[in-house]
Amino acid sequence: MALEAIAAVEQAEAAALARKAEAAQQAKELAAAALARGKDAVKAAQEQARQALQDVEKQADDRIAADTQRIRAETKAAMDELKSRAEARLGEAAEKIVERIVNGS
Repeated sequence: MALEAIAAVEQAEAAALARKAEAAQQAKELAAAALARGKDAVKAAQEQARQALQDVEKQADDRIAADTQRIRAETKAAMDELKSRAEARLGEAAEKIVERIVNGS
Protein backbone atom coordinates (compact mmCIF):
# COMPACT_ATOMS: atom_id res chain seq x y z
CA MET A 1 0.00 0.00 0.00
CA ALA A 2 2.90 2.36 0.65
CA LEU A 3 4.11 1.85 -2.91
CA GLU A 4 0.66 2.54 -4.21
CA ALA A 5 0.48 5.72 -2.17
CA ILE A 6 3.88 6.86 -3.45
CA ALA A 7 2.84 6.08 -7.03
CA ALA A 8 -0.42 7.98 -6.54
CA VAL A 9 1.46 10.99 -5.13
CA GLU A 10 3.92 10.89 -8.04
CA GLN A 11 1.04 10.67 -10.49
CA ALA A 12 -0.72 13.58 -8.80
CA GLU A 13 2.50 15.63 -8.89
CA ALA A 14 3.03 14.81 -12.57
CA ALA A 15 -0.59 15.69 -13.36
CA ALA A 16 -0.25 18.95 -11.40
CA LEU A 17 2.92 19.86 -13.31
CA ALA A 18 1.18 19.06 -16.61
CA ARG A 19 -1.84 21.21 -15.64
CA LYS A 20 0.50 23.99 -14.53
CA ALA A 21 2.38 23.88 -17.85
CA GLU A 22 -0.90 23.79 -19.76
CA ALA A 23 -2.22 26.74 -17.76
CA ALA A 24 1.00 28.68 -18.40
CA GLN A 25 0.70 27.96 -22.13
CA GLN A 26 -2.95 29.06 -22.15
CA ALA A 27 -1.98 32.23 -20.27
CA LYS A 28 0.71 32.97 -22.89
CA GLU A 29 -1.78 32.41 -25.71
CA LEU A 30 -4.38 34.62 -24.04
CA ALA A 31 -1.80 37.34 -23.46
CA ALA A 32 -0.65 37.15 -27.09
CA ALA A 33 -4.25 37.32 -28.33
CA ALA A 34 -5.00 40.29 -26.05
CA LEU A 35 -1.85 42.04 -27.25
CA ALA A 36 -2.84 41.47 -30.88
CA ARG A 37 -6.35 42.83 -30.22
CA GLY A 38 -4.81 45.82 -28.46
CA LYS A 39 -2.52 46.52 -31.42
CA ASP A 40 -5.45 46.24 -33.80
CA ALA A 41 -7.47 48.63 -31.64
CA VAL A 42 -4.59 51.13 -31.58
CA LYS A 43 -4.23 50.91 -35.37
CA ALA A 44 -7.96 51.44 -35.80
CA ALA A 45 -7.92 54.42 -33.43
CA GLN A 46 -4.94 55.93 -35.27
CA GLU A 47 -6.68 55.53 -38.61
CA GLN A 48 -9.86 57.05 -37.22
CA ALA A 49 -7.87 59.99 -35.81
CA ARG A 50 -6.04 60.41 -39.12
CA GLN A 51 -9.37 60.51 -40.98
CA ALA A 52 -10.85 62.97 -38.49
CA LEU A 53 -7.81 65.22 -38.92
CA GLN A 54 -8.20 65.13 -42.69
CA ASP A 55 -11.86 66.06 -42.33
CA VAL A 56 -11.03 68.98 -40.03
CA GLU A 57 -8.29 70.19 -42.38
CA LYS A 58 -10.67 70.02 -45.36
CA GLN A 59 -13.34 71.96 -43.46
CA ALA A 60 -10.75 74.58 -42.49
CA ASP A 61 -9.55 74.85 -46.09
CA ASP A 62 -13.15 75.25 -47.28
CA ARG A 63 -13.82 77.99 -44.70
CA ILE A 64 -10.60 79.77 -45.63
CA ALA A 65 -11.50 79.66 -49.33
CA ALA A 66 -15.01 80.99 -48.64
CA ASP A 67 -13.69 83.75 -46.35
CA THR A 68 -11.04 84.72 -48.91
CA GLN A 69 -13.63 84.91 -51.66
CA ARG A 70 -15.96 87.00 -49.47
CA ILE A 71 -13.15 89.39 -48.47
CA ARG A 72 -12.08 89.79 -52.11
CA ALA A 73 -15.65 90.58 -53.13
CA GLU A 74 -16.05 93.11 -50.30
CA THR A 75 -12.71 94.74 -51.13
CA LYS A 76 -13.57 94.96 -54.84
CA ALA A 77 -16.94 96.52 -54.01
CA ALA A 78 -15.27 99.08 -51.74
CA MET A 79 -12.65 99.87 -54.40
CA ASP A 80 -15.34 100.24 -57.05
CA GLU A 81 -17.28 102.62 -54.81
CA LEU A 82 -14.17 104.71 -54.07
CA LYS A 83 -13.28 104.81 -57.77
CA SER A 84 -16.81 105.86 -58.68
CA ARG A 85 -16.80 108.62 -56.06
CA ALA A 86 -13.37 109.78 -57.20
CA GLU A 87 -14.45 109.86 -60.85
CA ALA A 88 -17.55 111.82 -59.91
CA ARG A 89 -15.42 114.43 -58.13
CA LEU A 90 -12.73 114.52 -60.83
CA GLY A 91 -14.59 117.08 -62.93
CA GLU A 92 -15.15 119.33 -59.93
CA ALA A 93 -11.47 119.10 -58.97
CA ALA A 94 -10.38 119.95 -62.52
CA GLU A 95 -12.65 123.01 -62.53
CA LYS A 96 -11.16 124.23 -59.24
CA ILE A 97 -7.61 123.74 -60.54
CA VAL A 98 -8.40 125.66 -63.75
CA GLU A 99 -10.13 128.40 -61.73
CA ARG A 100 -7.08 128.79 -59.45
CA ILE A 101 -4.73 128.91 -62.43
CA VAL A 102 -6.89 131.47 -64.24
CA ASN A 103 -7.46 133.60 -61.14
CA GLY A 104 -3.82 133.25 -60.12
CA SER A 105 -4.50 132.05 -56.60
